[in-house]
Amino acid sequence: MRSVKCDLGVAACTVSDNQILLVQEAVGPHAGLWGLPKGFVEPGELPFDATLRELKEECGIDGEISGIVGVRETVKDGITKIFLAYSVKPMSLDVNVDSNEIEAYGWFDAIELDSVDWISPTMRSIATSALSCGSPTVSLDLSENRGNPYHIHLMPDYINLALGVSK
Repeated sequence: MRSVKCDLGVAACTVSDNQILLVQEAVGPHAGLWGLPKGFVEPGELPFDATLRELKEECGIDGEISGIVGVRETVKDGITKIFLAYSVKPMSLDVNVDSNEIEAYGWFDAIELDSVDWISPTMRSIATSALSCGSPTVSLDLSENRGNPYHIHLMPDYINLALGVSK
């Protein structure tokens, strides 16, 4: 099988009390614009783990991933670019942003999303999806069974099938 080099990014859709955590970028091409806590996957790192790392680095929050909210895929300048947005349950609401990366943060409800100066329409769509339906998939950590980092993300009806359990 031929491997494909790709740009792999992740975002944390962190929702509490029907509000989603958004951050305003402090530097780079998106400085001043709002989006989800996000970043790139490091070599040898699972996107699952990169999401939690980025949330901790940017906002000082630990969380638990419950599933995938959305996936964006594109090809730009000949490079495949994949962006995975995970639903994250925060373990604390005590946000402590990294001021080198993040200018400001806020918790926004669905009505307030219209007032945000977004990084992209896709980012807004992902945030809206996270607020409206939570996580349409369920994440299972099968690392212990497999002997290496291994996560699968399934529609809830297929969990028993994946675990080998009959209904």
